[in-house]
Amino acid sequence: MIKGADYKKSIRKTAAFLVDYIMEEKHCSRDDAVAMLIKTTVYEALMDEETDLYLESRESVLDILKEELAGNPYRLLEV
Repeated sequence: MIKGADYKKSIRKTAAFLVDYIMEEKHCSRDDAVAMLIKTTVYEALMDEETDLYLESRESVLDILKEELAGNPYRLLEV
C-alpha cells in the first residue's frame, strides 16, 4: 500500500518528467509546459488517486500523454 507522502512524491516526479518532455517537444518555458500539462486529461487522471495512474511508469504515462497531445484522448481509458 502506498502512503499519502509516497503517492504525492510519485505524482510530482511523474508530472516533472512530463513537463520536461513538453518543454523539449514544444520548445516552451517551464511555466507554459505546466499550463499545457494541467489542461490534459492525463494530468487530471494522474491527480485522481482512484485511477492508479500514478502507479504506472513515467514512460507509460508519457506514452498516454503523447497520444492525447496527438489528438487521441481515448488512450487513457485503456490504462
